[in-house]
Amino acid sequence: MSIFPEELGVVVVTYKRPEALRKTIFAILSQGITEAQIVVLNNDPSVQLLSEEIDPNFTSLIIKNQSENIASAGGFAKGMQAVLDLGLKWAWLFNDDSRPVRGSLDSLKYAVGKVSSPKIGLVKIGNLNNRGKATLLNWKGVRVPSYVEPSGELIETDLVTFDGCLISTQLIQEIGTCDPGYFMGTYEFDYCLRAKDAGYSIFTLPNGLIEDEKAGSIGGTPPWRQYYNTRNHLFLGLQRKNMQTIAAWIKRELKYTYAIIRFEDQKLIRLKLKALATFHALLRKRGKTFDPARFN
Repeated sequence: MSIFPEELGVVVVTYKRPEALRKTIFAILSQGITEAQIVVLNNDPSVQLLSEEIDPNFTSLIIKNQSENIASAGGFAKGMQAVLDLGLKWAWLFNDDSRPVRGSLDSLKYAVGKVSSPKIGLVKIGNLNNRGKATLLNWKGVRVPSYVEPSGELIETDLVTFDGCLISTQLIQEIGTCDPGYFMGTYEFDYCLRAKDAGYSIFTLPNGLIEDEKAGSIGGTPPWRQYYNTRNHLFLGLQRKNMQTIAAWIKRELKYTYAIIRFEDQKLIRLKLKALATFHALLRKRGKTFDPARFN
């Protein structure tokens, strides 16, 4: 398989980070893909972004302003569908605080071009940790990381996250987009498991050619995010009727509950939201239950 710029659609999901978004757009354009379509999903309903405000010289920029915050799951779902509707072959996904560095796309082209399988589903540019190792993710009811030396060779894995991830629209056509009902968290792993169910391969390219500011992680995990992590992980296990996932959820929740009691702030609200998240998962409740803005 191969990647051509005219067959590529780039998706960027943004929320209240206009300067980070501009940096990401310019980093994408530095890959030499002026023929590609770039679709920006703006989840901030208080601001109507205009393409000319970001780059007046780039005419292939599509801005989709949302009337409410649909978070990363909803944004990526709409972006994946937009790339499919444009008739393109690949969707390359980013959050506004992650961006490719020079040579990222060329490395993907080279690596993907060496794979003969017609069912490549997802290819992720792997981040490097503070020890200079690339992270691989596998699934044992919960994501299990392992670490390898950087290289330009694809490694097959169970899971990837969406930042810097290339997704075949053949896969999107067959299994649909990621599930917006997760709202925030877990949707990437659900999508990878569905891709595996459909017989598609998932690869990590462990070269570290991606910059990730991790702006959403500054200051620790807020209570609303713990709610979605708890609810969505249990929902995934129940939906798939997978006891390994449910057992991993129990173990994880016991560990994090202990950590809340011992170390976290806002203990009462965190514990209440975790209990509510469990109840909602059992009821199969989906979507945006709590607006993150309520807790900012």
